[in-house]
Amino acid sequence: MNKFNNNSGVTLIEILIGIVISIIIMAAMFASYTAINNSYSQVTDKAKASQSGRNIMGMMIRDIRQAGFKYFEDTIANSDEPVRITKDKGGVNATVDSDCDHIRIVFGDVSYDASGDEVYERYRLTYFCLDSEIELPDGTNELTNAIYKQKEKLDNSGDWQTNINGSYGPQLITDYIEDLIFVPKDINGKEIDPAPTNSENEDKVYDIRSVEVALMTRSVKNFYKSDEQLDGTQRSIIGIEDDDNLMEDISDRFLRETFVMSVSTRNIGLE
Repeated sequence: MNKFNNNSGVTLIEILIGIVISIIIMAAMFASYTAINNSYSQVTDKAKASQSGRNIMGMMIRDIRQAGFKYFEDTIANSDEPVRITKDKGGVNATVDSDCDHIRIVFGDVSYDASGDEVYERYRLTYFCLDSEIELPDGTNELTNAIYKQKEKLDNSGDWQTNINGSYGPQLITDYIEDLIFVPKDINGKEIDPAPTNSENEDKVYDIRSVEVALMTRSVKNFYKSDEQLDGTQRSIIGIEDDDNLMEDISDRFLRETFVMSVSTRNIGLE
């Protein structure tokens, strides 16, 4: 009697069916993983754009609130305005065209010498935008703005310097900025238009009681699957400079976040 006659095995058909079922299960798991991963990436990108905007706004708010501040016994002679806003300009000296506004803030500070006596100081902060220097794989640069910050210190001869203690030259804060707007307002909350400069509204520079800051950031990577909405219409955004809330069609898939804050210039106008 053959002792192997009662052994059962797996046929080729059963093996193939098992392989097919395994492939189907793996494909379903991969599809689920891809969907979850894409959703997570979207949430992460949105969080990064929001966090970046909040961090920048917080930094600018703290600095704008210092505008015009000086200690009571500070006798440093300096004629620079506490706040100077230049529309649609970039660069430290507001000589380079930019889509963003430029703001310069002057305030006082104090340090102590070796004997413990107070030494009064004067600083000038500048926020401005330049074209982003991030290079794409094709060798071109990202079509976004980058925010820079510079801190200057007044020396003993009355010149602003960036190479002495507590000062520094232009420092990159962040890229992927769509727009940056500063609007000076008076004690009644009305816009001072145009912003005070040496040639226009010069007498109103000390009338500034608050600065409205509007910032628009952009996601680093594509956020939406299509440049159209679910109903097939073109995706649109509201420009932060448009008083009548005009919609602007966009043809890319980036996410944009807008932040608006009114900052009190609490030290301007105080004697």
